[in-house]
Amino acid sequence: MSRFRLACLATLACGLTLLAGCASFRTAANELDATSRELATEDTTLTSKGENVPDAAITPGGDFLIDGTRMAITPQQRNELLAYRAQSIGIAQRGIAIGHEGVEVGRRAVVPMVFAALFGASDDSIETSMNKRLASVRQASEQLCTRLPQLMAAQQQLAANLPAFKPYATLTPNDVDDCRKDVADSFDVASTPDARR
Repeated sequence: MSRFRLACLATLACGLTLLAGCASFRTAANELDATSRELATEDTTLTSKGENVPDAAITPGGDFLIDGTRMAITPQQRNELLAYRAQSIGIAQRGIAIGHEGVEVGRRAVVPMVFAALFGASDDSIETSMNKRLASVRQASEQLCTRLPQLMAAQQQLAANLPAFKPYATLTPNDVDDCRKDVADSFDVASTPDARR
């Protein structure tokens, strides 16, 4: 039996045990729900890639805080901060929705994949089945990456209109490329020869 199959069996058997109480799936879903609620009601934290730059935040009311200190802003800047906050939260909420979809795929896949592995299904057929189950999650994840250029443009516009925001406008085209690569790597890892030896 290949190490790939053994790994699948061990992981899925463990998942089957957890599924009996549904604890792991409930915990994951509950954590996603809690994060979703926090996004809507708590400050949006901003970090900088520069050294010795304090964290900043945008409050639900549109205040701009640096290291906890409220910065003086104009009504127009407040509107732009609120628009940026809404845009970033929208992306995060979509990511949470994709996470929920992934949890549901996992919950539904555990039992069929355990039985498929136990009753002699080939590694390729198990992999194909899982890839089909994950197709919608992968597509949604790829689409999420396509929203990053708009967020990057919003960051740059806000930095131009509110210079104090500039250290926190950290998105680059490389980050967009990395997002796409990360999605591809996450979904292709089981298809690599090393993972199936």
